[in-house]
Amino acid sequence: MSSIIYVVPWAICDTESMYIKKIDNDGSVVLEKGTPVDDWCIRDVINNPDRRSKDIYAVVDVYNGYNFNEPGKAVSLLNITNSVNRLKEYGYRKADEKELAFLRQKILKLDKPEKRKTANHK
Repeated sequence: MSSIIYVVPWAICDTESMYIKKIDNDGSVVLEKGTPVDDWCIRDVINNPDRRSKDIYAVVDVYNGYNFNEPGKAVSLLNITNSVNRLKEYGYRKADEKELAFLRQKILKLDKPEKRKTANHK
């Protein structure tokens, strides 16, 4: 059975970590951009780059699609609801080091993958 992995790229007071929540995918959850999830909405839906796994990654948009660059809109106060405590209340947990590296490289494409050294390289 495959899973849906919800990914919150950063949390208030813990911007170095990512928080994830993994649930079984029974096919009843609609996953598309803008779909509400917990207090937020989905920013992107990404199939697992490892083709053997049918897991789906849903990157959560804590700003709920608000366009900060839209002309004429000034933001004086923004209610941010992605505190670590709120994430834990919803069942999210801190991604471990291996998960974090995978998310940063393969899902969010923030880091370049490490080049593998071969026997010819010193």
